[in-house]
Amino acid sequence: MRQSANNPKIEYSTNWRYALEVLGKGKVCEKDLDRQGDKPGDRAWTGEYTGVEFTKGITEVGPGFLEAFPALQYIIIHYNVQSIAVTPQLKALLKKNHVLVRGWYDSFGERFAKELGLEFRHADIFIGWYRDEEHDTGTRLEIRFDDKGKPYRYYDDVCTGWAASVTGGGTYTRELDEDFYVGETLESFAEWFERFRDPILKNQDLKYYFETANRRHAKRKG
Repeated sequence: MRQSANNPKIEYSTNWRYALEVLGKGKVCEKDLDRQGDKPGDRAWTGEYTGVEFTKGITEVGPGFLEAFPALQYIIIHYNVQSIAVTPQLKALLKKNHVLVRGWYDSFGERFAKELGLEFRHADIFIGWYRDEEHDTGTRLEIRFDDKGKPYRYYDDVCTGWAASVTGGGTYTRELDEDFYVGETLESFAEWFERFRDPILKNQDLKYYFETANRRHAKRKG
């Protein structure tokens, strides 16, 4: 975790999917790319990342921010984001790199992709963790979307390894029907996955997905 030298509300973290997470509240701007511990004006670190994720606290992205990532291949835009400043330089970068936009239905991210002629795919949805105390394991559940937009379940099991710094486990996937969301609410979905009941009932991202996906489904059927 590295904090912006310009704005103490902004932090950067490389998550397990290898995108750079931009965390914090409010607007991020080009000056925020100066990190604490780096030399002033040193932006070489941005060239290491092919993905940038704007998490739920970020509401606005100023000019010059995304342009600093020359190897950009995908952007993950939370539905709380309201605007991204599009400069000629950013537009050229997005087109040149064929950048994929991962976002949420009926949000700015989807409109952003459409207006710029970029490919759009729904963002993965983190459901939560289940802790099995008896077997000393933890399981992470997500709903992910493949390159054709089809949803599936992704599980990541983590268990104690042979040393404190080493963990065991593995990942696996399970299918979901493309229209699995139809008629679903947090309460009904929690009945599918009893182990994850509590995190499902508290999951606002999943709630947003069910509401928007069902609204779009109703429009198509209507």
